[in-house]
Amino acid sequence: MKRILSATLALALGLSLGGSALAASGGYAGSITVNGTALDTASLPAAPAGAVYLPLRAVAEADYGFADWYADENRSYFALDGNRVYVDCATGAIEVNGETVSGMTAAFAQGTTYVPVGLMNQLEGYTAAVKGSDITITTPNGESLTRLARSIIDQVGMGATMKQDAAGMEEFYGVPASCFTQAVGFFPMMISADTIIIGQVAEGQMEAAQAALEEVRATTQRGFENYLPQPLERAKNGRVVTSGDYIMLIISGDNDAAIDLFRAGVEG
Repeated sequence: MKRILSATLALALGLSLGGSALAASGGYAGSITVNGTALDTASLPAAPAGAVYLPLRAVAEADYGFADWYADENRSYFALDGNRVYVDCATGAIEVNGETVSGMTAAFAQGTTYVPVGLMNQLEGYTAAVKGSDITITTPNGESLTRLARSIIDQVGMGATMKQDAAGMEEFYGVPASCFTQAVGFFPMMISADTIIIGQVAEGQMEAAQAALEEVRATTQRGFENYLPQPLERAKNGRVVTSGDYIMLIISGDNDAAIDLFRAGVEG
């Protein structure tokens, strides 16, 4: 996990980047880009003065995350690609992955939670850069294989929502991380069999990678035997395919379309 920014660094960042530039009257000033896509900030209220602020919910939702509010605790929760952020709505205190952030607090405007832009650099896999009034954010969801997998999920209409990196797939699904130079997987919730794993195979590991992904397919199939016929049939029809040094396991309602998208993506 990235180290927590000190209070001095956070303050210096806010001042050096001209925090007042993002606190124009009438609405949010400046632009925010997440993995190359500009956020629509037209309906957001003006950010408070004093630092460079981000609307955290808008950023989370633009990056496949979400926000929630716990009324009994008066705290907001934000999920950002495995990072867990809590904001105390009374004090503005921020907690990231179980640790209180020192030296920075959230601010609020018309129901919108704003956090200092420096918070992004404390989230695993996230970076934020500021130039004038423009903020550019990169996240793990901007990585090429993740973008390809999410594109296939969206276009094929899959129910795979639980993201895992190579280490997570090894821990929870028995897929050796050593098989890949990079890999990502999306897995189903409960009664769905939909699964996609895409990886770039390490030299000499193609046979092992194929066997590992076939075992994931077979395990998914066994999980639905004598249970639900539709996901069982889908798991039976799952396929492991390759293109050059890339490999994919796909269990979906339209494997042919998914395979075409995979091959076009890695060949392109």
